[in-house]
Amino acid sequence: MIQNVNKDAKSTSRNTLVISPTFPYPITTGNRARIYELLLNLKKIGHDVYFLYINTEPFDEGQMGRNSWSEETFIAPYRPPHKTLVKRITRKIKRILGQESAFLYSIDSWYDNSLDSFLMHLSKKIKFDVVIVEYVFFSKALDCFGADVLKIIDTHDIYTNRHRIYLKNHQNPHWYSTTEANEAKGLNRADVIIAIQQKEKDFFSRITEKKVILVGHNVALHEPMPRYSIDKAIVFVGSTTPMNVQGIIFFVNDVLPKIREHFPILNLILTGSICDVVDNFDHCIKLGRVENLKSVYDKANVVINPISYGTGLKIKTIEALGYGKPLVTTSIGAEGLENGINQAFLVADTAESFAQAVINVLSDPTFANNLSRNAYDFAKAWNEASIRELKNVLFNGEITP
Repeated sequence: MIQNVNKDAKSTSRNTLVISPTFPYPITTGNRARIYELLLNLKKIGHDVYFLYINTEPFDEGQMGRNSWSEETFIAPYRPPHKTLVKRITRKIKRILGQESAFLYSIDSWYDNSLDSFLMHLSKKIKFDVVIVEYVFFSKALDCFGADVLKIIDTHDIYTNRHRIYLKNHQNPHWYSTTEANEAKGLNRADVIIAIQQKEKDFFSRITEKKVILVGHNVALHEPMPRYSIDKAIVFVGSTTPMNVQGIIFFVNDVLPKIREHFPILNLILTGSICDVVDNFDHCIKLGRVENLKSVYDKANVVINPISYGTGLKIKTIEALGYGKPLVTTSIGAEGLENGINQAFLVADTAESFAQAVINVLSDPTFANNLSRNAYDFAKAWNEASIRELKNVLFNGEITP
């Protein structure tokens, strides 16, 4: 039975359904931010947006009343087929034996087939013109819609051999990974593939003949304000993903002491669940999960993203630029945003160079304010390009060169 959260919805001839196993609110992680902004942008360009949440994890139903992203929100039950006892035991044995297949899933391993009847019921109730599925491993949902529907996959990331990135960095593989053949199978179910950065667009274009467009993560824009405060503050916003944990440990142990040689009284402000894994120390302020991120970014003289590995576009990097903040990140943190290096933000990969970049920002208000302006301009242009590409495919069926 369909659970309808918002009942008083209007109906038009241009209806878009977004199917997602990630609930977009509260915005505590990069993937939630990505989905939330996509939903808002679909509304801004004139679509009536319907959101179907596949109930893969607990969420705050109290947030439903604050829904600003869709005409209607539906909730579908979910039973994870990849977590049966036999499959868990088999996977654990393979990991003990060091078999790479222990970290690989087939394209439909995470898809609950009972969703098919739910989707078919929903499609009879509402005539959808466009269906967008979040993540390639839920692409089977597209098979429930006819040829008259424009079918799109919002990929978020490359999942081919994604586990190897974690193993290379001595971490347990995180989330989903598959083979190239399986990823191609999933992509081929769509008419259009959305990539979040150029490297991923190139990869998808190689393994599928379907249209691939680049729609980067759009961010909220906030005009930069010059900051002349005597108190200096470095801000890091992040969850407890393995790359964030490794990155902040590197910063606290190897970078921060070098910065404090020049600025002994310097606040490090941590926001998000990353606070849970960092020990208390002097001038470290832990804010935990904060709903109003602007209040956090307003405190920052410089924002950092010191990760040494990772996949996909680094949402926190482009987010900081949208707030018009001086940013220091690594080459990994800058992936997909390379055109902004040394203009919109600074890149450093060693403890010494990272510390010096932060010191340069803190020491020179003019330099810092120029970075802020360039960051804002870069994010604004990034948003405009993404919206333009989305409009072309949704309204005109066109792909820009």
